[in-house]
Amino acid sequence: MLLSYHPMKIADAEKIVTWKYEHEYAMYSFSESNEDIQELMNGEYFSVLDELERVVGFICCGESARVPGGTSIGLYQEEGYLDIGLGLDPDLTGQKIGTVFLKQSLAFLQNQFNSSHFRLVVATFNERAIKVYERTGFKRDKEFYSIVHDEDMIFISMKMEMPIYSFEEITEQDLTEVREIYNYYVSNTTISFHTEELTLEEIKASVINKNPRFKSFVIKEENEIKGYVLITQYKSKQAYDFSGEVTIYLKPDIVGKGIGGTALRFIENVAREQGFYTLIATVCMENTRSKSLFEKYGYEQCAMFKGVGYKFDRRLDIGSFQKVL
Repeated sequence: MLLSYHPMKIADAEKIVTWKYEHEYAMYSFSESNEDIQELMNGEYFSVLDELERVVGFICCGESARVPGGTSIGLYQEEGYLDIGLGLDPDLTGQKIGTVFLKQSLAFLQNQFNSSHFRLVVATFNERAIKVYERTGFKRDKEFYSIVHDEDMIFISMKMEMPIYSFEEITEQDLTEVREIYNYYVSNTTISFHTEELTLEEIKASVINKNPRFKSFVIKEENEIKGYVLITQYKSKQAYDFSGEVTIYLKPDIVGKGIGGTALRFIENVAREQGFYTLIATVCMENTRSKSLFEKYGYEQCAMFKGVGYKFDRRLDIGSFQKVL
């Protein structure tokens, strides 16, 4: 499921206040009052939409995500954390999409607020949500009481620190590390269709384009290069000028940690700024991880080329995945 995030609209707020949660989760239901609608419209809420533009949830931040009992124990005096809250359409709860919803929401919030420290509060009976939060990296912090519908209820705060990734245009000083990353895939995988490692001059030609519309960036965490992402020319004929090819390479020890999605969202924004209409990714069909990444972020397979590659004594298929920006 690919989610998108938008400042709360009145139509979305009017829909969300009609959601009703059952049994002990009823405390999360709204009252359908104008007061609740105005709460959702206070500027701290975002609608969460699926691929069909349906409202599937919401997120909030700041004061709107805080619980009164936490204020009374001084929970929010610890600065440096972005307080967040999340709500999912009750018809979608229990369908094992909570982790996807949470991870994509955190990525959005990190980009939106340039924050890597998050704090949330959850009722202790809600073990289902707590397990999702813990699987994503949140740690239990403080327990406290807060009044809900005239009754004391036990809550727990949970905190998480995410790494902050930065993107810097590739320079000649980066080429040695970029070459090492790429040549790993040349020598050990079918992700690259090169069969011989590239020299510094060859890697320079592949990642530094004289045309300023085609951008390439190293991905850094605390000044350490973790990979690189770039838009290159799809084809040289002029009619293709509004199409670009997107490529991501990460250090092998950090693959699978969510950096690919962050890099893809970043480079798509760059592509839009540069006036591209569509991006195309070329993927060896053995590379199921990359195939899943692009499909997750809205790329559709538009072509398949059977046996066009030959490496490690086997024929390899290539797929083209396209996204209209």
